[in-house]
Amino acid sequence: MHFPPGMRLVEEEICQRFAVSRSPVREALQILASYGLVERRPRVGMFVTELSVRKLDEVYACRASLEALASSGVARNASARTVSSLEKLVRDMGRAIEKDARDTAFAANVALTNLLHAECGNETLRTILASLDKQALRYRLYCYRRNRDMMLFSIEANVALVAAIKARAPDQAAEVTRDLVTRSGQMIRAALLATAGDDAAKESA
Repeated sequence: MHFPPGMRLVEEEICQRFAVSRSPVREALQILASYGLVERRPRVGMFVTELSVRKLDEVYACRASLEALASSGVARNASARTVSSLEKLVRDMGRAIEKDARDTAFAANVALTNLLHAECGNETLRTILASLDKQALRYRLYCYRRNRDMMLFSIEANVALVAAIKARAPDQAAEVTRDLVTRSGQMIRAALLATAGDDAAKESA
C-alpha cells in the first residue's frame, strides 16, 4: 500500500482497510511519527510527512559518514559467503537496470544496503543506521523512479564497493561509499528541486 507525501491519514479508514482496531493503528502512527515519517498537525490530523530538501540534506549529511563506517567494517570482517551474496545482489541490480525494472533494481539495492549493515560488525552503528534508513528510503526510491542516471551510477559505485570489500580494503570501501552517498544525495536533491519547479510552473500557468 502506497501513502504519498502529504496524504492525510484517517484512523477510521486505516482500521477499515486493514480490518484492525484503533489501538494498533494509533501505535503504528506514533512509531512512524518518531521516525519523522508522519506528522500531527494541530486541529487537522495526521499526515504523511512531505519530502523536503532540508530534511534530505540532514539525512544525507549523517548517511555519508555512517555508511562509510559500515562499509569499512564489512571490508574488515566479510566472509567469502558475504562477498558472494553482495556480488549476486549487484548482478541482480544490473539485470534489473538493463530491463528498466526500477522497483526491482531498487529492491536489490536495498537488500545490498541491509546486508552491509548486518555485516558491519558494529551493533550500535546498525541500530543508528536502521533508524536513519527509515527516513532515507523514500528519498532514494523517489529518485530511482525518476532518474535512470542514479540507477546507472548506483550499479557502477556498488561494483567498486564490493570489489574493495573483496580485496579487504576498508579505507577504499569507505571512500567509495562516502562518494556514493554524497553524489546520490545530490541527485535526489536535484530531482526534488526540479519537481518543485514543475509544480510552481503549473500553479502559475
